[in-house]
Amino acid sequence: MRALSLVDHKANHKVLVASGQKGLLKERMKLLNMLWENDLNAEMLYKANPKLLTQFQHAENERIPLVAIIGESELQEGKVKLRNTVTKEEKLVDRNCFVEEARSLLQGCENES
Repeated sequence: MRALSLVDHKANHKVLVASGQKGLLKERMKLLNMLWENDLNAEMLYKANPKLLTQFQHAENERIPLVAIIGESELQEGKVKLRNTVTKEEKLVDRNCFVEEARSLLQGCENES
């Protein structure tokens, strides 16, 4: 797993990995690592169980265009929910292709700017 540094905190993050339920820290970390391994700037709040609204507000405040959301139902279904921070549109995608979907949605966000 990639080591964190102070430089990571100042990076222009494109994806925030979030969860709305307790006990999903490891799952958030797995998704975060998948994004990093595919050269996508991403972060998560480094609290064990942050509130979902707090995570959404962080994404809006930091102008992070996309939120990847994992919950118990997504885990059971092998899915990840991707949420556009600006439009609030959500898309449920297969976990095994969520990085490609995130990349595609981010390109759409850049074209809208």
